[in-house]
Amino acid sequence: MKETWIRRLRPEDLDVVAALNTEAFGGPDEAAITRRLHADEDTLLSLVANRHDALVAHIEFFRILIDGQPSGVGLGPMCVKPEVQGRGIGEALVRMGLLIMAGRGESLVFVLGDPDFYGKTGFSAEAAAPFRAPWSGPSFMANAINPGAPASGELTYPAAFG
Repeated sequence: MKETWIRRLRPEDLDVVAALNTEAFGGPDEAAITRRLHADEDTLLSLVANRHDALVAHIEFFRILIDGQPSGVGLGPMCVKPEVQGRGIGEALVRMGLLIMAGRGESLVFVLGDPDFYGKTGFSAEAAAPFRAPWSGPSFMANAINPGAPASGELTYPAAFG
């Protein structure tokens, strides 16, 4: 992965990131979520991975309210260009984002995604089970990245998620 590097998303990257999300997910929904998070200023952190000077991956972190308090973080959308999937780029983005969120003092991150993939970075459905959210089941996971994370509560997502 030496030819791949990670940096913060810049405003001029949004169109490329939207196209990347559409390609990776096979439809426009995740691109619309990303655009709305940025338009509504609900994003906490947005990172991109560059490979040979082209954007090939993106990850978004946003605020989630727990019982009305800004005490949770959501991860997503996260995408990797199909032809470079399986090379550790997505996992590197997740790990880098979690490290930054932990450094900012955040304590709990939620994601809706593949349990096999996100389980490698500390997420589990068991950690998310005590929380009431629009989603549930094995694909809805949480990761306590710092001490003091809330143990349960009702989650409120930004408007971008409908």
